[in-house]
Amino acid sequence: MAETGAKLYETIALFNPELDEEAMGERVQRMESVIGEHGGKMMSVNRWKKRRLAFPVKKHEEGLYVVLRFVADKALLPDLDYLLRYDEQCLRYLVLDVARYPGMVRAKAKGEDK
Repeated sequence: MAETGAKLYETIALFNPELDEEAMGERVQRMESVIGEHGGKMMSVNRWKKRRLAFPVKKHEEGLYVVLRFVADKALLPDLDYLLRYDEQCLRYLVLDVARYPGMVRAKAKGEDK
């Protein structure tokens, strides 16, 4: 991975609420391994408990969220997209380039001070 192409990304994925801890752990591990295979560096992994959704997503009223922050080259994005898109248990996902959203960077800096 070329250091000049590395950016800070955040991925938010919503999974089926009926997944058990082991199945959820396997999915998180797969995402981390895809990031690692492309020379990315994990910054943080945040697994949320079951949350009620504002509106039904694929007939589910609740979901399990996973938030990953990592530094990587954009060449990994198609592989991460493929992994999440074709996982039947992944209801929705979003990958953001954190640098494009200054509010996200400021929020992270404030949280680090505490």
